[in-house]
Amino acid sequence: MPTSDAPADPPSLRVRTVRLEDDVDLLTHLPRDLTAAWLRHGQGMVGVGTAWTCSTSGPDRFEDASARFRELAAAARIDDEVGARGTGLIAFGSFSYAAASPRPSTLLVPRAILGVHDNDPFLTLVAPAQETEADGSVPAPLEPTDWRDLFGSTPRNERTRVQIDPDHTPDEYQELVRRALGMIEEGAAQKIVLSESSTVHLEQTQPVATLLQRLADSYPTTWVYHLADVIGATPEMLADTEQGRLFSRVLAGSRPVAEGAELAEQDRRAFRSDAKELAEHAFAIDSVTSRLADLTSELTASVEPFVLRLPGIEHLASDVTGQLREGVTSLDVAGRLHPSAAVSGTPREAADAAIAELESRDRGGYASPVGWMDAEGDGQWAIALRMAHLETPTRVRVQSGGGLVAGSDPVLEHAEALAKSRPVLRAIGRQE
Repeated sequence: MPTSDAPADPPSLRVRTVRLEDDVDLLTHLPRDLTAAWLRHGQGMVGVGTAWTCSTSGPDRFEDASARFRELAAAARIDDEVGARGTGLIAFGSFSYAAASPRPSTLLVPRAILGVHDNDPFLTLVAPAQETEADGSVPAPLEPTDWRDLFGSTPRNERTRVQIDPDHTPDEYQELVRRALGMIEEGAAQKIVLSESSTVHLEQTQPVATLLQRLADSYPTTWVYHLADVIGATPEMLADTEQGRLFSRVLAGSRPVAEGAELAEQDRRAFRSDAKELAEHAFAIDSVTSRLADLTSELTASVEPFVLRLPGIEHLASDVTGQLREGVTSLDVAGRLHPSAAVSGTPREAADAAIAELESRDRGGYASPVGWMDAEGDGQWAIALRMAHLETPTRVRVQSGGGLVAGSDPVLEHAEALAKSRPVLRAIGRQE
């Protein structure tokens, strides 16, 4: 069965990246009509327009998308005078969690990208080859005299009132947790990651650019992203590759805290030694290292987890590093790791079967790879967490969850899921 909407022959693209002499504050230049964004610590990339896109689905969606982009990159004419990370030909991507999902997975090359890397700003312009001049130069409409013509000011809207309708009451969700724990007790799985979603109705439309700016301002250490129907601020990096080196950050085990507060030191020590949390974390680490064995060499993980502190929650975290084998791309790694035990469970097939039985909705783009890749295959793919699906201009669906192992407490697990929804809910609006 075909899994791609694209024609067999890739188009030929002309790509040009130029260095900008101006000081660029990306967060103040997120235009209302942006099509893609990837931001952290005030740096990253913002895209407008669409020069090329493809949709894939099914069990081979990662491989199909990777092959299509490699063909596109091989045919592209790239003039990159900057040569920094994120310059040249870049595709943003958002993949669906399940192979059977009706939501397609998407790769997209914007017509223009405004980026900042190591505080150096750049502009990338993309056009189909037939739209370039005979000498290969980019025509004037794609090369404005001022980059601000493409990347206007970020709209500043007041937070709107919202109504939040969870899919389940607290008692209903806690009963789902008990059912999952029953499956674990019966030996069907060792860990199951259950999620809850809520439909949020907005009194007034909020521009995506406004939501992105709020998320980036409030959660600068996360990777803030947008493509297609997903938006969010995730702390979990699935696959970050550069010149053959791989970095992956694994989060599993959480403690909600009050906004603006943090765990007391004695509570943090107890968190780091909690048997339930350490068991959940060990499953997640093993799911990463075992799946990368034949894609990497010199693979190492943190000796013991550290505590990653974020507004409203603290996580047990471990970093995994390694050397990629020849020809392996960042998307190859992301496809191999998805879904990790941090978002599905252990064993993977049993956990996903439990998720399909217990969760009433298809996960869509939730808990799946989101990020970008360049023409050499390097890039960054995070897990789409702390996220929302943009369903209509006045309706979004927020989703979050947590890992369940033997000994999990249903009340605490419900509190954790709610805590992980706060970042997007607060960016969207206010309850009254």
